[in-house]
Amino acid sequence: MALASPTLVLHEKRDSSPSEWVRKSAAHSDAIILLRIALGSRNEEAAHDRLMDISDPSSPNFGKHWTAQQVSEFFAPSTETLHAVQSWLSSSGIPPSRQNVSPSGASIKVSATVNEAESLLGTKYYVWENTRSNAISISCDGYYIPQHLQPYIAFISPTVNLHPSYPSSGRSRQHKRTMPLRSSRPISHPPITYRVADAANLTECWSSVTPGCIRALYGVPASSTATQGNELGIFESGDVYDQEDLDSFFTQFASNIPNGTHPILQSVDGGSAPVSTEDGGGESTLDFDLSFPLVYPQQIKLFQTFNGRTAYSGSSFFDSFLDALDGSYCAYGGGDDPKYDPHFPNATLWNGTRQCGVYEPTNVISLSYELAEAAYSPAYEKRICQEYLKLALMGTSIIYSSGDNGTLSRAGVWGCLADGAQNPSFPSSCPYVTSVGATQIAPGAPVTAPEVAVNPTNNPDGFLFNLQFSSGGGFSNVFTQPSYQKAAVNAFLSNSTGLPPAHTFNRTGRGFPDVSANGYNIAVYTNGYYGLSLGTSASAPIFASLITRLNEERILAGKKAVGFLNNILYQHPEMFNDITEGYNLGCNAHAAFYASKGWDPVTGLGTPNYPKMRDVFLSLP
Repeated sequence: MALASPTLVLHEKRDSSPSEWVRKSAAHSDAIILLRIALGSRNEEAAHDRLMDISDPSSPNFGKHWTAQQVSEFFAPSTETLHAVQSWLSSSGIPPSRQNVSPSGASIKVSATVNEAESLLGTKYYVWENTRSNAISISCDGYYIPQHLQPYIAFISPTVNLHPSYPSSGRSRQHKRTMPLRSSRPISHPPITYRVADAANLTECWSSVTPGCIRALYGVPASSTATQGNELGIFESGDVYDQEDLDSFFTQFASNIPNGTHPILQSVDGGSAPVSTEDGGGESTLDFDLSFPLVYPQQIKLFQTFNGRTAYSGSSFFDSFLDALDGSYCAYGGGDDPKYDPHFPNATLWNGTRQCGVYEPTNVISLSYELAEAAYSPAYEKRICQEYLKLALMGTSIIYSSGDNGTLSRAGVWGCLADGAQNPSFPSSCPYVTSVGATQIAPGAPVTAPEVAVNPTNNPDGFLFNLQFSSGGGFSNVFTQPSYQKAAVNAFLSNSTGLPPAHTFNRTGRGFPDVSANGYNIAVYTNGYYGLSLGTSASAPIFASLITRLNEERILAGKKAVGFLNNILYQHPEMFNDITEGYNLGCNAHAAFYASKGWDPVTGLGTPNYPKMRDVFLSLP
């Protein structure tokens, strides 16, 4: 007697498709695809509680960070999970010989024809083409699995996800180009010449933010120590620095840093650096122009993914980097999604051995990349966010830029969601990262004046250069509001007037940014020219550099690096310069949220006051 077929339920579906992807045709039934089944992790809720415990200064467990082995064992899927999924595959006609289980037991790879995959998942696969890059992708609109397996399967890929991702900010107004600095090609606009700022002049910081301006804004003293093991980590994908521009910047603005000083390369899947001056990338150069003067003589470790043309199409944005830090996350040792890392092996990009767990994470890592939360499925974003939870458990502070388009994540590509709903950015919406928004010195104001939120009203040049820059912020549609920020967020929602319509944002979602730092008129050298840059890509490395400095002071005092920051930040709002002027943009370029007393979804808790932060950080266990 035949066994009854299991009840199938919809596991994931795509609600919408990004505008740059076009469905071309049905996938050929005989084509071979590699299905990867990411198994559900154990102890996900318990892990959150453990992190809140070890990051709470009032807890006796504060600072008791975990080892990588402890993390791997804590999250490893159960034997029951693995056997249940294997049994389903076998009963569906996929023999054990075609089921490749990762060493950690966290994922299963299955080589299947499109026809087999469609039968297994109750779906239909199509070929999609990216109109911007001509990349080809295979995807479905939704898929089904047996109901009893839902707790055991996080997601399956390739399925619903396409991969539109973009570098956050790094926008430039300089001699050679007025496009976002991610493009290394000059454009045909008339050249614009900027007067090189005087490193010692603090009276014009509103027009050119130099390292001296940043130190004056936030009360940062000169650094003189460099404890081994406390290097700052900075992530770059595709965009690469050049040494000549760094040397020009050091000569002009940081003469205490010798020419030739450079980050320590941590090559990820073929990433290389530096490059020639004409090929230098504005994003990477901006990060080092800001961070080296703040942390020197401390070193910086550069986590550089491969430099191919498609590097910021999403193929390496998350997975290659996380693979390199966490071996249990690798596709054959974990659960990363090949939809976002589909090129291995590929001789045109990187055909070497995939790197899994080859680098130890630094105490602080700055990442200036963001994309629309709506771009990925919630299941995939939750798995990515879980990786940041793991890093936090191990004592790493993850610092993300909040984005440059207010509440819309990426203007012109996703924009508003249905019915004018806001479109928050990710990974800033993950509760296990620290999100950094942007401020500026008001036009004509002295460096001692309170900063304001960056917005188009305060930055008219933005319209001239088609750079309508607005500090990213808002509320997640995927992640619930964490306990550490509930009081601050509720105070904002209760006391603010002029909030956007209730249906346009999720009041119970994770609010971001957490903090902010200057992100406008940043002095830079790029491709041999002096210019000005703007974006939360400037804000994130500034804040990350200051946390590195604070960790340095703790280590010298015989203490450990603090690790996950957000519990501390929200418990000590007195460490920040509260920003109460400005707003960020929402749908149709209308104001969304306004900066106000206390936390707000424009500038977070405010900008750092280094002396006050030092007092608090040194008082912690």
